[in-house]
Amino acid sequence: SNGDSPAGPAMISPDMYRRFALPYEQKIVETAHECGLPYMLHICGDTTVILDAMKETGADSIELDYGTDIQKVHDVLGNDCVFSGCIDPTGVLLQGTPELVRQKAQEVLDIYADSPSYIVNAGCAVPTMTPEENLRALVETAHNAEIKTDTL
Repeated sequence: SNGDSPAGPAMISPDMYRRFALPYEQKIVETAHECGLPYMLHICGDTTVILDAMKETGADSIELDYGTDIQKVHDVLGNDCVFSGCIDPTGVLLQGTPELVRQKAQEVLDIYADSPSYIVNAGCAVPTMTPEENLRALVETAHNAEIKTDTL
């Protein structure tokens, strides 16, 4: 897994991402694959405007921050790679209630019900003080999700 926060749209433009970050991320992915390792890419912030370029890295999995447009993720990534995230780690997991966690997780799961490529996860690092009951609510919601088996 690699976190490349300086490559996010909050720091550089999409054109700069394609010019300065993408070629090196592609090389890192290639090197990981040569070593027989899968590769996960994480870029902090709203990466909606660079989703197509992130897909071009060849990463096996893309971990998405909670600010990213979840519908656009579905439209751009489809089932071409595994992706995870999109749930606010602070406002929902740390500061929310178990009910809010279930609601937000279900909203994401409803969008990705036809995608076997989505992994329920926080949109960035889970704060260490996150209440256990909120983490349990997230896991239980994922376990209880209905999966459309005709897409597998």
